Amino acid sequence: MNHQAGQAKLRICDARDEGAALMIIDVQQAIDDSRYWGERNNPDMEDRLADLLACWRGGNGHIVHVRHFSRTPRSPYRSGQPGADFKECVMPRQGERVVTKHVNSAFVGTDLESWLRRHGVARLVVAGVATAHSVSTTVRHAACLDFGVSVVADACATFAVEDRHGQRWSADEVHRLNLALLDGEYAEIASTLEVVRHY
Repeated sequence: MNHQAGQAKLRICDARDEGAALMIIDVQQAIDDSRYWGERNNPDMEDRLADLLACWRGGNGHIVHVRHFSRTPRSPYRSGQPGADFKECVMPRQGERVVTKHVNSAFVGTDLESWLRRHGVARLVVAGVATAHSVSTTVRHAACLDFGVSVVADACATFAVEDRHGQRWSADEVHRLNLALLDGEYAEIASTLEVVRHY
């Protein structure tokens, strides 16, 4: 089955206008718990996120911070735990939208879609963690809702995976495969440089 990405195609040159939103997903202190998550790729993600935010805050586009409050008892993302706090590099500023979710898609159980529609947003630039989980799920959901989506590859990160048979994939392999599955089908894949270099 060939799903077409949203019709509202993102043009890098208008990425920061009022019809676009930068969406940063689940970049909370929880991702630093390597005992829970294991190996993570892209140690430069935080720096790239800071670059994106600095760029976006100089334009007219919207900024949406998505945070995850897990209902899993052992998760470092549980509300009220230090892991639920935003990392300093993406700390929301006054006027920036904060969306709280409890499942992988930022559109489930939240008012995100209606808020984006109400503010005239048709294009999303998505970054954060984890590429294989909340990023991928939210991007697919957004494309099904007909938003144009770009994923900033070097501003995302994910974790290694081991299946029930003991086969292990490194975090970087998981990251690259998930971006490949999104590319052209649900989103355009971009780099931080491609998003910011025109400004």
